[in-house]
Amino acid sequence: MYKIRKYHLEDFEACMFIFKTNTPTFFDYSEQKLFENYLLIKDKEYFVVLNNSNNIVGSGGYSYDNTTKTIDLTWGMIDFNFHNKGFGTALLNYRILQIELNFPKRDIRLNTTQKTFKFYEKFGFKIEKFTKDYYTEGLDRYDMLRKIAIK
Repeated sequence: MYKIRKYHLEDFEACMFIFKTNTPTFFDYSEQKLFENYLLIKDKEYFVVLNNSNNIVGSGGYSYDNTTKTIDLTWGMIDFNFHNKGFGTALLNYRILQIELNFPKRDIRLNTTQKTFKFYEKFGFKIEKFTKDYYTEGLDRYDMLRKIAIK
């Protein structure tokens, strides 16, 4: 069981803890300051996932890119101790639903690593670009796109 709600500044420490549980396997240490700064931005579409004990076990959001006219998934992560328990799928489905409701005719972009790109492929994301050692040595970047489904 889980609950997803909007991120609040009071969630900062819990989200930083989650980031640290995923470093260096999924994020490079150099990204920590970027994530800290992101969490301090006001008026963003960012959400937290709570487990049945009401503890934050994940977070992720999205933003509109004026340049590409697409929606970018931002800083999606689940506490390493809660991987493979359905929280990542629930969070991704929630963000996709919110995007479809608020931006119904926009493609969705994301960048991720070799550790998680196959997860996103299951949701219709396709690799557009690959950059070896982008984040740090041994942590490659996969730019992915999910085209809008024409109804």
